[in-house]
Amino acid sequence: MSWLTPGLAAVAAAVAVPTLLILYFLKLRRRDVEVSSTLLWKRTVQDMQANAPFQKLRRNLLLFLQLLILAAGLFAIAQPELSAETVTGNRHVIMIDRSASMQAFDGNWKGETVTRLEQAKREALAFVDALAEPTWLDGVMGGADAGADKATVITFDSRGGIRQPMTADKGLLRAAIESIEPSDAPTAASEAYKLAIAQAPPRSVPDRDGTMVPLPPAVGTVHLWTDGKIGDARDVVPGPEDVVRFNRVGGENAINLGITGLRAERSYENPRELSIFVGLSNTDTKPRTVDVQFIVNGSLASVRTAEIAPAEGAVSEGRSLPGTGGVVFKLDRAAGAVVEVRTKATDNGEDLLERDNTGWVVVPPSKRLRVALVSTGDFFTSLALEGLPFGELVQMSPSEFESLGGNASQFDVVLLDGWLPDGPLAAGNYLVLGKVPEGLGLIANGESSPSEIVDWNEDHPVMADLELGGRVTIPEALTVEVEQGAAVEVLAETNSGPVIFDVSTGSSRAIVVAFDPDNSTWPFDVSYVVFHAAAINALGGVTGSASAGTVRPGGTLSERLPIGARNVRLEIPEAPDVTLAPAPDGRIAYGPVPRAGVYAMTWSGPAGITDEVEDGKATRRVAVNLLDPDETDIRTKAVLSFASGDVAASAQGSAQTPRRLWPWLLLGALAISMFEWWIYNRRVYL
Repeated sequence: MSWLTPGLAAVAAAVAVPTLLILYFLKLRRRDVEVSSTLLWKRTVQDMQANAPFQKLRRNLLLFLQLLILAAGLFAIAQPELSAETVTGNRHVIMIDRSASMQAFDGNWKGETVTRLEQAKREALAFVDALAEPTWLDGVMGGADAGADKATVITFDSRGGIRQPMTADKGLLRAAIESIEPSDAPTAASEAYKLAIAQAPPRSVPDRDGTMVPLPPAVGTVHLWTDGKIGDARDVVPGPEDVVRFNRVGGENAINLGITGLRAERSYENPRELSIFVGLSNTDTKPRTVDVQFIVNGSLASVRTAEIAPAEGAVSEGRSLPGTGGVVFKLDRAAGAVVEVRTKATDNGEDLLERDNTGWVVVPPSKRLRVALVSTGDFFTSLALEGLPFGELVQMSPSEFESLGGNASQFDVVLLDGWLPDGPLAAGNYLVLGKVPEGLGLIANGESSPSEIVDWNEDHPVMADLELGGRVTIPEALTVEVEQGAAVEVLAETNSGPVIFDVSTGSSRAIVVAFDPDNSTWPFDVSYVVFHAAAINALGGVTGSASAGTVRPGGTLSERLPIGARNVRLEIPEAPDVTLAPAPDGRIAYGPVPRAGVYAMTWSGPAGITDEVEDGKATRRVAVNLLDPDETDIRTKAVLSFASGDVAASAQGSAQTPRRLWPWLLLGALAISMFEWWIYNRRVYL
């Protein structure tokens, strides 16, 4: 048993109990009475003797009942509680994991099977109900929230978010918890913990010279509801005074089957031949069999049976690896399509997480690009392009290109190798090597010293599959400045500055390489061919291989629409549509992406060569898939390894609701008062 306000009860008892007893010690002072007979003297003497200030305390039922009433009231003031675990401190941080794995259906709440997130929410609600409330004396002395426990509600998946700032209002806390919805994103908690630190009050101590020295913020008591699948646990840094209580939800041996890999590729030799590769995962200790359904544009195309190997190793020792399997589906299709892949267990075994049983691939049509190579006879560039599956590759000299009037509209992409036409580039798509065109927001200022590529934008589709660090040596490159406000994205940098750019204007787009590849080591690395293929496909509107996009739940969906696109709408699975405003270069961005599924962008205006056009509206679809082995492996962890040390899961959690006894004590006091009133009116005394 614990007491919330024992001091207040002690003060009240010190005043009330003696007061009640004194009332029974004291006797009434009687008036003098003259009697006419000596026979009554004895009675008169006795009355005079009893007129002393105090008398011997006699057994009295009323006194006993009144003492019981007073005791019940005093105990109620002390606010006794019965609980297996007490809540310490008055600042609490409620952190709830809402990532994909928290949708596993093995949570438990009072015997009812629920999702892990639902269990976490209900335990958090019970914890909020258990927070201390201010007493009437606290309200008088310090305001409405004085003496009350305060809490904040923070959710996290791949990002953190404050649902309710620090408050003592239980209604606001409950509403914040009840509004939490699951997401399909992976788990990361470092950002969420930083949000908790940001709400901690500043602290400082005076130094010897009187100056105030700041102290590390004290978050308070952190109540963390998660299954332990936190990818960045080592980046979470609790303070030395912080108390972290890890409330684990879910089972240590939870069984799940899911899709962890999905991609599609067209054959270089025959672009009509489309192959879809599906990777599968299994946390069961025995082999599992699933049916894999392939649905093309909403129609079932094929069903394949796949066997997934069992998990290996001991979960308790933290070295168990899920079993893997896979299947390949091939079809002959030149047109674009949305391919949906679904898995379903056929052996009547458990599969506790549903969200990773479906994946999508948006397959662009097999259109081949018409590419023009304008060069003075470069060997390496010609060799790199000749091995790529373009629809047509036209090689011409600068004079031949100028004879066309510099018109690039008859080609999907024009590659300018070491040469530029006079003046700004005409409308079109360009890959420029070794030069910096005019009118694109780039200013060349001489040449830099020898350098190497040290950083590149891996989120850009042109650079995503490249490995350039320490592999590309550049003897000299142009020093380039970017004009303020120009639509320029830096794709790669050396230790001397940026060297590869993606630039756009109202009528043209160009990927500019500000050094001569022939005068570097790049042509001798495989990344040179990969770069040309990715750059030309991106410029031509074919975003590389017919593979699932790199967008994951929790990330940012970023696309470049044709310049002039307007009235852009984004259709979001299981959520209302949103309106997006494209940048001058056609770029749009939306994030964080909450759920897996197929997102569709529609707009008025020009369309890319792989976009669908219907009734004057262009449409582009992007697949968003979980494809995260860590989230599919839903087996929970018993210990979280934070930067400050390991935190073990609480045996019973910190969400137990203390049983408050003071309301029952007040009811008891009221009942005894009624009984005492009845005794008094009956004049029954002992």
